[in-house]
Amino acid sequence: MTRLIVSVILLALASTAQAKLYLELSIEDGGDTLIGTSAGEEINAGGGLKLALGIQKELGENGGALSLSLGKLYQNLDASNGTAKISTYTLDAIYSIRKDNHRFGIGGSYHIGPTYEDNIAGFLPLKLDFDNALGLILQYTYALKPGFKVGARLTEMDYEVNGFSLDAGSFGIFISNGF
Repeated sequence: MTRLIVSVILLALASTAQAKLYLELSIEDGGDTLIGTSAGEEINAGGGLKLALGIQKELGENGGALSLSLGKLYQNLDASNGTAKISTYTLDAIYSIRKDNHRFGIGGSYHIGPTYEDNIAGFLPLKLDFDNALGLILQYTYALKPGFKVGARLTEMDYEVNGFSLDAGSFGIFISNGF
């Protein structure tokens, strides 16, 4: 079912000649803690820095738009006794409506190949390859000027591995610049 939804969205956007390209940078925080340090640093299942490239297609005169982006979400932690990191590729599809400079959106996020790795002194190295995950996105965006936007995003999602589930939901803030 997920493949069908993604295929339909890709075909719909690919057939549009007037889609606009944009680059997005976001900081995400949330989800269950995977590892932490005594200094308070931690890696969370849904957190990290995200860089994405997307396209947005305006849908008629009513202010509706459909956007699709492909990105990489990652977070690293370096401590005196070892390292840890989590990363995943993201595919986000969001339908939004515009009111003046404000845009409100809802959609889905598909995380492809989420992986957690650590190498901590005194422990065997650990690598967890989570199952691909599908989640819900609620998003608000404000256009500061044409093409340049800031926003906030709430993602609700769970990661699973070997029958074990953990919260990978997050809250993020982002900037986006169109070309």
